[in-house]
Amino acid sequence: MRLLRLTGMLPAFLVGPVPAAQWTVVPVLSASETFTDNVRLAPAGSERSDWVTQVTPGVTVTAAGSRLRFDAAYSAQFLSRFNEETKDVFHQLNAKGNAELVQQLLFVDTSAAVFQSNVSLLGPQADSNINNTGNRTNVRTFLISPYLHHAFGNYAQGEARLTYSTVNTDSTGSLSNSQATGVNLSLGSGPSFKLYTWNLAYSKQNIDYNSGTTTQNPNIDTETVSAFGRRLLTPYVAVLSTVGYEDNNYITDGPAPKGLFWSTGFEWTPTPRTRLLITTGRRYFGPNRALDFSHRTRLTVWSVNYSEDITTTRSQFFVPSSVSTAGFLDTLFLSSIPDPAARQTAVQNFITQNGLPPSLNNPLNFFTNIPFLTKGWRASFGILGTQNSVMANVFTQTRFLTSGIQPGVVTDLSLTSSSKQTGASLLWTTRISSQTSSNVSAGYTRSESPEVSREDRYKFIRLSLTHQFQPRLNGSLNYRWLQDSSNQTTAAYTENAVTATVNMSF
Repeated sequence: MRLLRLTGMLPAFLVGPVPAAQWTVVPVLSASETFTDNVRLAPAGSERSDWVTQVTPGVTVTAAGSRLRFDAAYSAQFLSRFNEETKDVFHQLNAKGNAELVQQLLFVDTSAAVFQSNVSLLGPQADSNINNTGNRTNVRTFLISPYLHHAFGNYAQGEARLTYSTVNTDSTGSLSNSQATGVNLSLGSGPSFKLYTWNLAYSKQNIDYNSGTTTQNPNIDTETVSAFGRRLLTPYVAVLSTVGYEDNNYITDGPAPKGLFWSTGFEWTPTPRTRLLITTGRRYFGPNRALDFSHRTRLTVWSVNYSEDITTTRSQFFVPSSVSTAGFLDTLFLSSIPDPAARQTAVQNFITQNGLPPSLNNPLNFFTNIPFLTKGWRASFGILGTQNSVMANVFTQTRFLTSGIQPGVVTDLSLTSSSKQTGASLLWTTRISSQTSSNVSAGYTRSESPEVSREDRYKFIRLSLTHQFQPRLNGSLNYRWLQDSSNQTTAAYTENAVTATVNMSF
């Protein structure tokens, strides 16, 4: 609730001296009834069926002005499980904003979120709060970042940014509550540089964990200084390179997390719709490679990327690794709707009218205080048709805890020092009429934890039929099938569920 009170202050952080913006407030209400034959996602022989009633009042708030942008969606999810005789309330929030406090000089970014997440890879993987698995908890994040941005004529642009963020959960045994402070300084080339562009950057961050001993949960300090250069060889091809030094204090089983790093590569942009970036280099943990390819046409979007990086669970809460449905559609709509505000409205209407999920299939997250190394590929494709639209996604990702970059030790009974996930998903939406649409989605994820000899194969199929009764009233009928074919019989489960939902905005 403390975060919700902080969130109520977000508009005050943003509005201050900023000129008046156009505010829109839309109350919403959703009600649904679900029958599930395995409410706890329990193994065969232990299933319990249940009827789950869900009532979710909420509100969306948007503000748009020449120097202010604010978007927020809040809901309170009231759940009642008939056979379990349990009642729960889940708060859900997604709010972010940007304001220009002093024209062309002082700005502020801010965000807050409340959501529910699975804790461990080794527990049941519920994708909603309907299931009562014991492996799901509340997560609350808050971030505020004031910064100075100044253009030094056409020759250079500088930025100085301070950031304060908090992450709190109800599962502090797996992820301690924390707060972080950071400073980022950068100075880069201005518009007068055409053939050659450059950037100098410095960053420093401290993550302060609020629970546990300093031995079990050490605070994390990171510091980086770097120089970047890019040189055009032709109008479409550029070479680029980065060199820098990093000094991190977290514990690893391999080399000390500090030292020089470098990367070099090339960028190919034959058209504004196509881009290919490939780099190779080295950091303290070894070779460091990256690839980023994107291409779009009037009706399609394609992307392939590969990355290797050190990150943390708390960082992923601020920059999720999932493929957002809204972000995917935003790129698909870009050719036909150039205006960002109009495109955002069109995307949200498309999601609502077709009853689409918030994201495509993505690697399952886990809770840990320890930084980890990720190496992974992801490829996605989308096509937007008059009646049919398709979105597809495939990925593979390996994660190593930094205390286990060299394999050998399980750091926690609920986590292993390494895990590998491979998956794919497909979403097919059909516009049956101007008021009715259907979608079919299917997905598969294979999760391997070799140090505990654990392998899980998660599969799902979802069918949905959505009808627009009135401009502000729609309903949907949904069926889902979930299965975990684990090599540990006590972890395997299957669920069938049917949900009827009515959504109204005022």
